[in-house]
Amino acid sequence: MIDRIWHAIEGFLRRSPQVNLLMKRMGIDTVKYWLLVALFGALSDRRELPGHLGRTDMSLQKSSWMFYFLSALMALFFVLAGMSPTTYLAVFLVLSGFLLFTTLLSEANNSLVNPVEGVVLAHQPIDGATYTSAKLTHILRILLYLVPALNLIPAFAGLLLKGAPWYYPLLHLTAAFGEGIVLALACCALFGWLIRFVPPARLKAVGFAAEMSSWLLYLLSQFVPQMHMKFRLPHWLPTGTGPLIAIACALAALAAAMIVLGLRSLSGDYLARVSAIAQGGSGKKFRARRFQLGALVCSGPSARAGFDYVWCMMTRDWQFRRQMISLIPIAAMVFIAARQGLRISPFSGKFTAAHVFPHALGFAFFMICANMPYGLDRKGAWVFLLAPMGALRGLARGVYARLLTLILAPQLVLLPVLAWQWGIRDAALFLAYSAAVSALYLSLELRLVEGVPFTRQEQASGNPYMLMILLVGGLAVGIAVALQYFLIFRSPQAVLAVTVALSIAAWLATRSALQTFEVSIRFHLGLVSNESKGIYTEVNS
Repeated sequence: MIDRIWHAIEGFLRRSPQVNLLMKRMGIDTVKYWLLVALFGALSDRRELPGHLGRTDMSLQKSSWMFYFLSALMALFFVLAGMSPTTYLAVFLVLSGFLLFTTLLSEANNSLVNPVEGVVLAHQPIDGATYTSAKLTHILRILLYLVPALNLIPAFAGLLLKGAPWYYPLLHLTAAFGEGIVLALACCALFGWLIRFVPPARLKAVGFAAEMSSWLLYLLSQFVPQMHMKFRLPHWLPTGTGPLIAIACALAALAAAMIVLGLRSLSGDYLARVSAIAQGGSGKKFRARRFQLGALVCSGPSARAGFDYVWCMMTRDWQFRRQMISLIPIAAMVFIAARQGLRISPFSGKFTAAHVFPHALGFAFFMICANMPYGLDRKGAWVFLLAPMGALRGLARGVYARLLTLILAPQLVLLPVLAWQWGIRDAALFLAYSAAVSALYLSLELRLVEGVPFTRQEQASGNPYMLMILLVGGLAVGIAVALQYFLIFRSPQAVLAVTVALSIAAWLATRSALQTFEVSIRFHLGLVSNESKGIYTEVNS
């Protein structure tokens, strides 16, 4: 439905002489502009663009249906609560603004800072204004999906509020679409400023930091009430309606100027820098470290190579780091909850954040293992064909050893803190239990890493069983947390016995998972070897 509306709007604008004349006055080549819009649409339909833009027919539609359902539930709750129309509108505008800003910032970063197709088009006679205008048009397509999903049902449900005017749905949707367009332009202008002042080779790393700014703002908003009470910010503002309107107009004019100048910076010499941007690094350059953790943990050169390889790719692969942004809000919420909950021992008989801690780590590494097979440097998989087949077993063990050290590191960091809060016995028992649970999770999640890590192209269609895995896994985690609270943490002896049993189960599951992982690596490298042989074709006369 949305695709039909989009094509209808696109056809109307293409045939409108007034629109084409306006675009020419803005320095946009209309012929090349519509060709680029059609190109980006074809790449999106073929699922060759990453992010929501490359999976419009699946992930964006699924996200829209989920937002339709959640917004309907929220609207029903607010209507039954008797909320005023002004507060009702403000709540949905703030909610949709945060979600749109997070999504559009991610898509603008992925589209403008990692322009894979731009490398191919850089040698074509296309000016920056035409190319970036086509990019922005394609990014605005997201608004046609997410804005109605977040506001359509609440807009009509607002008619049930006491005191709501008859034109409330029109007011609500107009405000929501206006907010979405402003946020889209602001996100693109932000990267215009970055492209203007940041060197192209460092733009990916800076863009990654900018993409996390939405969650940073969310974390800072938690301290707004405290700052309001401490600094008394309203007392700094002038009294009277006139000065407040003047300040609001000045801020709006300043924001508009920043957006316009940012968009001009984006369209200026974008294609001249696109090659350096696409080939730029995603983090700091690798430096040799004197202390080699792999030599301490792993035995054998192949295991140490796998140990260091995974860590280097985790820190430098730009696409993997973007996928891990979703763990930031989860980690923030866990930290906020643990700030109070970890002060109480789980042996006290009360339900605390400590009961969820091992399973939160398991979920985080589920996300990591699900994204580890894919990387931007997948063409370099042929390097592993040069290694002897006997080294692949050590490679698999080195990869697992690195993941195990990452999942055990939080336990060691928390040991002195929890020992101070709970006592040495309770802290040691809990962290031993948490380590056993985490190791069991890791042994099961290692099976998600198919082939050599970071050597496969990301599948735009996604895993059809991922939703089922999440639902079943969530149910299992709920049962496990309930067992912990009602049975296991009632006595230290029960925790010790369950820890020993889980450790044995994790050891057996890890042996089987390592064998499966090694076979998966051999099979994937066999496919890579066959693909390389297919380059040459024998010609018989």
